[in-house]
Amino acid sequence: MSLKKLTVSRTTARFLDQGHPWVRPDRFTRGLEALEPGEAVTLVDQQGKPLGSALADPRDEICARVFHRKADAVFDPAAAVARAWKRRAKLHADPETDCYRVVHGEADFLPGIRVERYGRVLVVLVLARCAAVHAEGVCAALHAAMPSAEIVLRDHRDDLRREDVASRAWQGGPLDPTAVAEGRELGVRYPLRPFDGLATGIYVDQRATRAWLRDQASGKRVLNLFAYTGAFSVSLLMAGAEAAIDVDLSAPALARAVETAAMNGVADRHRIAQADCGKWLEASRDAYDIVICDPPTAAQGGDGWILRRDYPRLLRLACARLTPGGLLVACCNTLGGKPFPLREAVAEAAREAGITAHEEPAPDLGPDIPLLTGFPEGRPYRLAALRLSSGAPPLRP
Repeated sequence: MSLKKLTVSRTTARFLDQGHPWVRPDRFTRGLEALEPGEAVTLVDQQGKPLGSALADPRDEICARVFHRKADAVFDPAAAVARAWKRRAKLHADPETDCYRVVHGEADFLPGIRVERYGRVLVVLVLARCAAVHAEGVCAALHAAMPSAEIVLRDHRDDLRREDVASRAWQGGPLDPTAVAEGRELGVRYPLRPFDGLATGIYVDQRATRAWLRDQASGKRVLNLFAYTGAFSVSLLMAGAEAAIDVDLSAPALARAVETAAMNGVADRHRIAQADCGKWLEASRDAYDIVICDPPTAAQGGDGWILRRDYPRLLRLACARLTPGGLLVACCNTLGGKPFPLREAVAEAAREAGITAHEEPAPDLGPDIPLLTGFPEGRPYRLAALRLSSGAPPLRP
């Protein structure tokens, strides 16, 4: 069957050829007015050459999202879910981990859809209008793959950071935001709240980072900045860390970190500090073997937080708290416009802190987060790691 055609500019065609799956409309785009959200179309260049198949989103700033590199392809969400589910067969069979990403959008041939598992719950995140049309079919396919799962549909089309996101149970019934579903990651138990908007209690896309750090955590002192519910700290304590402290401005998040530490029997080595991370670092004179810093792009509370403005200073303060041989792990998400120059900021922070350090190779993402070549927006976060020289002098008071 021949699909309707959407003509794109030479520039867009070049990006598509390099692997990027998004089309942004410009003055050369032709055919949008005849399309409906979620309709499958064939993308063609200005000479009529087919470029692939996409889901149309005519009224969005991203007006089409590629789901197949072949022209006139049939969009089959059930088949795409089945393929994504099979791709994660080892995770499904792992008794130590039941929190992970089941569908990673365009890389799993389901543009605008993300699915995350939290124990017995599957959360379907709709990120684009073109995906909303197919969400019911995605849920039905997930039910076929995991009949015992509770499935939640969550609409994040406007802004992933909104607190008033629209959520509903796929098969009806009310959602209790306080309900707890226990999940596991790398053998660590987490009391999760998957019905409570974005605040589930764990970011599953950081599992590979936690696994990487666990291999070097034995006997170490850990500082977890912007700690949220303490997933990094508790995981490293379970892997043999000597002590860990979570610093965050959110009292509810820290309360959940305390709950998680107690559930896993490591409360005696776990501390919390409700504070602005920058001010806390300024006042601190303690040294740490591992410092983790995973801030939001922007946040309210305290003096406010704007990553591009505030992160360089915080990285300098964090570098000054490292022990000789200590490791700084700095993250930032990839949402928004111009990317924050994380690696450069970490290197500059070390220089300004007057320490000798070298960059450590960052861990790969987990197998549940496949990436497309030429699509940096598909990477959920970026990470830079820096290790202080083992022969560095003791910290200045």
